[in-house]
Amino acid sequence: MIYVNKWKELIVATLISIICLYFAFNKVNLNSLFNTFKNANYLLVLGCISLFVFSMIIRSFRWRMILSSSYTISLRFLFESIMIGYFINSILPFRLGEFGRAYALSMKSPIGTFEAFGSIILERLIEAICLLFILIIALNFQSADKILDGNQIIFLSFSFIFLVILLLNSTFRKKIIFFLEIKSKKSSARLSFILYKLLEVLKGFSLFDSKKNKTDILTTSFLLWFIYYLITILGINAIGLNLSHLEALFLLIFSSIAFSLPSAPGGIGPYHAATVFIVSNIFMYDSNQALALAILLHAVAYVPEVLIGLFYFYRYSFSYKDLKKVKIEKKV
Repeated sequence: MIYVNKWKELIVATLISIICLYFAFNKVNLNSLFNTFKNANYLLVLGCISLFVFSMIIRSFRWRMILSSSYTISLRFLFESIMIGYFINSILPFRLGEFGRAYALSMKSPIGTFEAFGSIILERLIEAICLLFILIIALNFQSADKILDGNQIIFLSFSFIFLVILLLNSTFRKKIIFFLEIKSKKSSARLSFILYKLLEVLKGFSLFDSKKNKTDILTTSFLLWFIYYLITILGINAIGLNLSHLEALFLLIFSSIAFSLPSAPGGIGPYHAATVFIVSNIFMYDSNQALALAILLHAVAYVPEVLIGLFYFYRYSFSYKDLKKVKIEKKV
């Protein structure tokens, strides 16, 4: 049953990618697209790639903060593990890279696989909260309600406050966990599965309780988003688009949300469709330039992930069997 569901998940994710790619490419003028790439500023593209690699180093620093303070872990091992994880996510489905990243670190440090995996869950949760906060701030500066109206902003604001309370108030969180655990036992199989997933997320929040360096972790998370914003700005300028700084910020936010949707490995499809839609349909810029920007911004992350990650993947003598073993161990 697990494998059947996984194959269904893969088929659905692949269909989503195909539909999104069709939306992104169906009106493209290939000559215009090629000319955009021909006239692009590749010095700025190189800057994007350099910033992306730098962001992985910052991500390594933050991961060391999140992990147990009982160990001193080499920043190099953390960086290598992160790149292996991103490489696996770029070529394989089911987010197997998260397991690969945790397993790679456990091979080179005293950190156990499950502690490492738990820290990755917490990392993703913190990033989501930071992104939601940035979105709420950005929406208050939009000029003519182009993105969301006032009621939607209020809803997002309350959602952010609720998530922050969940993150920082362990008593409130434990009450919700207790309620969901009871509810899941009395619910149907489908609802129980959904509640189980919610419980996993809430327990991921619990990992934050023991951290003494909460401010440093949050500050580093906002720094990462700032670096991604700089990459977006450089990519826009490399293509020759004239998006404002606020438009660039909205593009980063909504394309990042799209990237997290189910899709083929590497986030191919939803990211491109979201970028094209936002730039051409909302901000009313040329659709061919919008597609060129989507391809460029995706590539400046994807190419380093694959090349650097592949190098460390073979250096660690990784195999697909290792990933299957980690997943089986996680269920025990």
